[in-house]
Amino acid sequence: PELIGLGGPVGAYANGFTSTEALKHGGTVDVLHARHDLGPDAYADQAIGWVEAGASIVGGCCEVGPPHIAALRDRLEQASYEISGVLHA
Repeated sequence: PELIGLGGPVGAYANGFTSTEALKHGGTVDVLHARHDLGPDAYADQAIGWVEAGASIVGGCCEVGPPHIAALRDRLEQASYEISGVLHA
C-alpha cells in the first residue's frame, strides 16, 4: 500500500513454493518444494487481495501456471475489473 501513493503502477506476482529459504544465491529452484494447498482458486483469492489493495499488475511465477492465471482472470472479470495488456511468457 505504501507504493500506491507514488502514483505509478504497482504489481505483484507470487511463486507457489512452500519456502524459498533453501535457495542460495545463484542457485536454481530445483531445491524448492511446491505448495499443494495453493490451487487455482486459492491463488486467485490471494491475487484479488492484491488488486483490492491497489495493485494494477498481477500475475504468477514458478509453480503458478495457466490454470492459476485462468482462475485469476475469471475472478477479475466477475468483479468487473478491466483486463488489458495480457502478456504470455
